[in-house]
Amino acid sequence: MAQWKTQSIDLMKIFSDPRRLRILHLASEQPITVKQLAAELNEHPSRLYYHVKKLEDAELLEVAETKQLGNLVEKYYQTINMNDVLYRGDLQAQAEQPEVALSLTYRLIEPALKLYEKSLAKLREEKKHGVVRNEMPYHVTINSSSDRMTTKEWRESFPVIMKALGKKDKKDYDWPERSYSSEEEANKVGTYQYVLLSYRIEDAEELGIVTENEEEK
Repeated sequence: MAQWKTQSIDLMKIFSDPRRLRILHLASEQPITVKQLAAELNEHPSRLYYHVKKLEDAELLEVAETKQLGNLVEKYYQTINMNDVLYRGDLQAQAEQPEVALSLTYRLIEPALKLYEKSLAKLREEKKHGVVRNEMPYHVTINSSSDRMTTKEWRESFPVIMKALGKKDKKDYDWPERSYSSEEEANKVGTYQYVLLSYRIEDAEELGIVTENEEEK
């Protein structure tokens, strides 16, 4: 079962940063140096040390091994708990900084919307030149679904959705117990809307959709 940890505002900042997410995923495959990360991300190494240090401080990245290269020590970093920990938002912390919480949430959503917009524009432009596609030119999808169900059924759908996301290491999630004030609340029926946005970070970066926050440069 996955372990649950509280996601602070600082962790929200990390998980809303596409560069740091890519670092975490690259370092989860095998131990990797900053130079190797820079090559994968098409960045200069000097621009990544700050991000690596932030991930270390957040206990998301650790030094897995070191190698002596002449007078220099090369560090190999590896992601900690990428597949074994789920983060649950700290609602009280978010309530204290609602503007920050909303801004970070929008930062996760905005690239998908902009990439979707650019995809439609590209489809429209290609059609003018006789090219008709049946799929998006960029890696983005926005899917929605709705259903009538009880509050209890809605909450029980979360672990099923989480398990379905991603392509590997599918695990069962021991979702936290939710108490209800009454049976009436648990069994209250409503129409619930689900919206799934998915996009490839690399596409968004190449099109200049994803940029750094000023505080993170």
